[in-house]
Amino acid sequence: MEKNARIILAQVDHVSGEVLGFAIERLMEMGAHNVQLIPTITKKNRPGNILIIDTDERHEERIADFLTRELKISGYHRIHTSHVFHRVTFVEKSLHLNVNGKSKTLQCKFKIIGDPSAPLSIDIEHDFLVEVQKIINSISDTYISLNDLRSSIETSFSNSSDEIRVEIDPDSDIKIRKK
Repeated sequence: MEKNARIILAQVDHVSGEVLGFAIERLMEMGAHNVQLIPTITKKNRPGNILIIDTDERHEERIADFLTRELKISGYHRIHTSHVFHRVTFVEKSLHLNVNGKSKTLQCKFKIIGDPSAPLSIDIEHDFLVEVQKIINSISDTYISLNDLRSSIETSFSNSSDEIRVEIDPDSDIKIRKK
């Protein structure tokens, strides 16, 4: 799939990290789809940054006004682009954790990229994995890395089941059991 998009490139200098962090949050609230910040060296070896703002036509004027008022930017570069993307679907499944005989059930939201019946990729949000890691640690004095946890849960994904069971035994590797 494809849609028209815009990239705004704005050069910023003489602004603190705190102000840049604030600006990124506000730009997202104003309709930016994504904002990235790249540190640079400007003329005369001064430190600076380039803001890359992914947005669309209807938000550009408001974003441009903010850039001028808040960051003192007198101009920017606009690049007309085509955003090429795959279909994204979200699916919820019950995740049943069993850690040393102690159980906890959570709703797990998966992001499916491509056709849901034959996904190109399956992903779990980072914040959810952090929550699961904390729960595992609170149930049992067991530590599982986020990468191992992500891999275990994502590989257990099945289109045909609404549940995923993860059994964790601290004396061995993570064991996955599909219902």
